[in-house]
Amino acid sequence: MNRNTPRARATDHHTTDILVVGAGPTGLMLGCLLRHHGIPCTVIEQRDDIDPRTRAVMVHAAGLEILDTLDLRTAVENKGVRQTRIDFHTRHQALFTVDFSGLDTAFPYYVNVPQPDVEAVLAERFAAAGGRLLRGLRYTRHQDDEHGVTAETDAAGTPHTITARHLVGADGASSAVRTALGINFPGITYPMSYLLAEGAPLLPADPHASAMYIGPAGAVSLLPLPHGTVRIAGPVSAESIDRDSELSTQHFRETVDTLGFGPALRFERVDRIAHYQVHERLAESFTRGRTVLAGDAAHLNAPAGGQAMNTGFGDAWALAWRFAALLNGSQAPLLADYDRERRAAAAQVARSTSVLALLDAMRRATTTAARNSVQEALTGYAEAWSQLYLHYRPTHAPTTEPTDTTPGHLVLPPRAGHRLQPGARVPGHRPEPGRHTWLHLPGARPDDTLLPPHTHTAELSPAQRAWLPAGATAILVRPDGHVARTAPAPTGTTAGAPAETEKEAA
Repeated sequence: MNRNTPRARATDHHTTDILVVGAGPTGLMLGCLLRHHGIPCTVIEQRDDIDPRTRAVMVHAAGLEILDTLDLRTAVENKGVRQTRIDFHTRHQALFTVDFSGLDTAFPYYVNVPQPDVEAVLAERFAAAGGRLLRGLRYTRHQDDEHGVTAETDAAGTPHTITARHLVGADGASSAVRTALGINFPGITYPMSYLLAEGAPLLPADPHASAMYIGPAGAVSLLPLPHGTVRIAGPVSAESIDRDSELSTQHFRETVDTLGFGPALRFERVDRIAHYQVHERLAESFTRGRTVLAGDAAHLNAPAGGQAMNTGFGDAWALAWRFAALLNGSQAPLLADYDRERRAAAAQVARSTSVLALLDAMRRATTTAARNSVQEALTGYAEAWSQLYLHYRPTHAPTTEPTDTTPGHLVLPPRAGHRLQPGARVPGHRPEPGRHTWLHLPGARPDDTLLPPHTHTAELSPAQRAWLPAGATAILVRPDGHVARTAPAPTGTTAGAPAETEKEAA
């Protein structure tokens, strides 16, 4: 156990604002964001220390933006490998690519970094920011009423009680919190076994790209990791291996060799080998009373595109500002909005990771026309997997707006494909913790009677401004960077054309 991490004592009984069950990447990210908002937070974890096994690997652009808000992006990147592509290889020499370098962000790439290293960075920051991380403490049950939550836990057989304003279950796929709430977790389990091995490859990996190798009987991903190591994992065949059985290095090699790529998928040294089942599941509700689910406790998806850790980061990002507003007295149904928005986001992520049909199309793409069709089908996958472009459908009632905003702003209808509309996310925007921000668009004439006196000027690219609904002159940005409202031009005037103004200035 990390000697700097306190264990719960039998006599401990303390109170906090937010209690988080689970010190994985989701729980620790939420803890860091809550401390960023100045909110007292306790995170409890059954394990005595960080699980050393590499599970999730990829951190995508949206996650990097969140880490950058906490000034942790560099620390995480230093422990990983920066990549700009995912290449798909077939037996008939076809190559298909998902390219992340054109993403609309300051971080147009993803980072392969082992989950334990991410957790270590977050745990260190959480403790340094005044958060309380209690390891060796097992959640057993809790009571939830209009005043708060009382959680009963167990430390080496000794009861321990924590009271909080709200509780978050971020305790993984087998969530004890979700089970205690009686929330169903429907979905499917893939029939095939997924094999996984990590170690030193026989041939050096491409330093700029992860890869997927697609054979007639399955497919595996090859992910470059720090120190010249790689992970090879995937549904190699329909063979189902007993969950409790041992997987030998020889069996792994023989099975992967059936894909037909030879030395490209062989190891010089194997450090870890395992097999596992893949699930796609979505909790029927993410909230109940003062209790919330986040991360794998709320949703599971296939490993394509490396979405799991990033979706948990998105949950934490969506929760932190809502808790800040609720603890400051907001009466808006913010947790109900979290449930609605993040369940839809998790379902959207799940759709982007269901790629078995696409892999089958790659297997059959033996003509130029078929290959062009597959490459066209990959259009938009970089944007989807980056999670930068998640769009929340606006509610009719402005339930998530600040109480000091003058009513009457026009909520314009969504326009498909346009990112900067109500519910869309403003790339790169770093709002003040817990505050909505009006951004005035350069070259446009907003109605000053509708805007508060302190309106910042938006720094948007021509492409971003072109995505705005026609007539928008200012946007109200939520603390999570998503647009809450857009403001029109004054009555009887034209809004101006931001894109044209940019062109004239150039």
